[in-house]
Amino acid sequence: MYKNIDYYNQKEYLNLTDKAYDILEEMIITLELKPGKIYSELELSNMIGIGRTPVREAIKKLEGTHMLEIIPRSGIYITPIRLDECYLQMEVRLLLEKLVAIRAAKFSTPLEREEFIKLSKRYEESTKNEDALLSVRIDNEFNHFAADCARNIFAKSALMPLQPLARRLYFSQYHIDKKLISEINASHIKTMRAIASGDENSIVEIVEELINNVKALTFHQKI
Repeated sequence: MYKNIDYYNQKEYLNLTDKAYDILEEMIITLELKPGKIYSELELSNMIGIGRTPVREAIKKLEGTHMLEIIPRSGIYITPIRLDECYLQMEVRLLLEKLVAIRAAKFSTPLEREEFIKLSKRYEESTKNEDALLSVRIDNEFNHFAADCARNIFAKSALMPLQPLARRLYFSQYHIDKKLISEINASHIKTMRAIASGDENSIVEIVEELINNVKALTFHQKI
């Protein structure tokens, strides 16, 4: 059983497929599922305590993140961290992240703006404590929340599959390149606060800084 599953058992889900997706995504990002290894559907089902049908559906959705491949008659192959793919998807992410951040700053309600401030404070705390797992969880929460606040379902559906690839690279380097990780975290916090303030004018520059810092991981990584 996945050792960090309690976090997901405490959350409410509309269906088991979404829960299986979240758990498996995190297991890949945190390298619990080893890059280059092949797992069976049954193995993954047993690891997370969810039936094979929801797991199968979650795996199909995860193919869109490029972190796994379904190999007929063999199993589920966890792809290696491919730096060229990580770098190339940043070109697309830069455009989408700007759009989402600008729209979130424009359309967020007062309560949603308060939530962005809370997220920034939690991210500061996880950075201070050098908590890699909590950092990727907050990042994931922020990404989904910002996409929802942007009120553009097409931008959200295009952006969501791209972000896990970068989170896996980020997690793999968290305790290796501490200076760059600190800069990435600072950029995240600035983005959250810019959205909360409704500062559309500064968001483009802040998002570019964030993406450039994440891009730098593809040059400074030590895998």
